[in-house]
Order: sequence, then structure tokens, then C-alpha cells
Amino acid sequence: MIACRNQSVFLRRVVLLITLMGAAALPCWCQAPSSKPGVSDVLAKLQSKEWTERSSAIEQIYDNPAVLHSAKLRTALMDLLDRENRESYESSHKAQTTKPSDTNAARAEEGPEGEEFAWYSSSLTDIVGSFANWTDPRQACIMVNAAWVDYRTSASEAASRARAAMPCILKMAEDDQTIYRHIAIPMLVEALARGKDALDSETIRKAKRTILEDLHDSNAGLRSGTVIALGNNGGADVIPALQEIARSDPAFEKTGNGGKWFLIRDEAVKAIAEIQKREAQR
Repeated sequence: MIACRNQSVFLRRVVLLITLMGAAALPCWCQAPSSKPGVSDVLAKLQSKEWTERSSAIEQIYDNPAVLHSAKLRTALMDLLDRENRESYESSHKAQTTKPSDTNAARAEEGPEGEEFAWYSSSLTDIVGSFANWTDPRQACIMVNAAWVDYRTSASEAASRARAAMPCILKMAEDDQTIYRHIAIPMLVEALARGKDALDSETIRKAKRTILEDLHDSNAGLRSGTVIALGNNGGADVIPALQEIARSDPAFEKTGNGGKWFLIRDEAVKAIAEIQKREAQR
């Protein structure tokens, strides 16, 4: 579910967040028309065993965003996202040894139903993200496990969120499932960049060590993702490591004329150029 979510969520995120954040700021005297679903109706559907019913509840929230004033509803949504995260992880872990059947992972990847589940999953994440309390370690971890950390705030608030998210990101980056490590790397690199002085020296050291280890991981996809993440948010201090990758990464694809294309080496060269451009602009 998370892998699919990363490909589909961000296309809608800006519009969804603007809508939801605006709704969360509505004054208390703003009441929904009687024809619109109330808190109790939405809560009942959120507690359903059927994901389609839970998805219907998410649609009702979009129809009547004023219900988000309810603390009880916000708690239920946060708990539901936590539940979906855990079920996604369990499905992914099971899929390593068994063929997915009617699991969340399968729904998120196949056919029209998969697209509907992906909408439900990403929309739930966006809604919870609009009110998540980043000073609460549990809520911060739930958002990280949903691959969602929003830094569109002040620099100080962004640093605070990075500090709150970092323990959970590091835990994901050490997971035995490569897919979760792949998801964690962009979050780890960005949190390191955003955290700045808010992060303690031990956390910074551990994060940098993890990043450097992933640059030399046996999985080419993970190495590639790490290089791209550094190109997007890395600092000048990682340029020497990227230069080494640009010289020696072994991954290649055969070209039509019998030659070799060292794709990760090329990505490293581009990442170095992006970092240098960013540093020059500062």
C-alpha cells in the first residue's frame, strides 16, 4: 500500500491539504446542513471491517469537512491510519513468502479496485496529516509510517517536525524489508536537511552513516534511490561520497550497440550538479 501511495498521493496532496486545513480552521459556529452526514455517522463507517465502508466515511468528510472539529473523530482517524499502516506492513511482509491474494497490497496494485483503495489510503493520510500533532511521538510515527512528513511550515516548525520524525524514520531505514528502507531514505535525507540545529549530534551521525551505507547497498534500487534523494536534499558534505559512486558503482544496463550504461553513476553526476547549484544559490 505504501509503495503505491508514494506514486499516487502527491499528485493530489496540495489540493487536498488546502481544502482540509481550511476546513479545520472553520469557526465553531459553522454548522453543516442537516442533509450532510454528522460525526456519529462518519464514526460508524470508520469502524467498519470493510475498507469500502471506511472509504465511504472519507468521502463524507470531504462532503462535510466541518466534522473535523470533533476531537473524537480526529482520534478515530488517527487510530485508523495506524491500523492501515500496520496491516500494510503485515501484508508486505507476508508477500515476501506468499503470493498476495485479497490483501491490502494486492488491492493497492491491481485494477480499478486497487485505484479506489489507493485513493482511500492516500486521502486518509492527507486528512490525518492536516491535523496531526507533531509534538506527540505516537502521532509523528504514524505519519512517518504512512510516508507523510509535511515541511511546508516555518523553518523552525520544519526543524521541529524533522526532530520528531527522525527516530521513526531511522527505524524504518533499518527494516529488513527493502521496500521500507527505500521509502525511508528520501524522508531521512530531507529530515537531516530540515532538522539542522534541532537534531542532536548522535542522531545526525547515525543518519549520515545510514545514508552512506545505503549508497553501497547490494540492492541497486536502494542505491539509486539514495543518490536521487541526496540530489534533491543533500548538502555539500556528501559530494565526495557521490563522486565515489560516480566512479565505481557497478550497476549497468546493456545498450543496443553492445556497450554498457552505468545508470547510477550518471545519477550520481546529476546529483552532484544539483547540490552544487543549490549551494551556489545560497
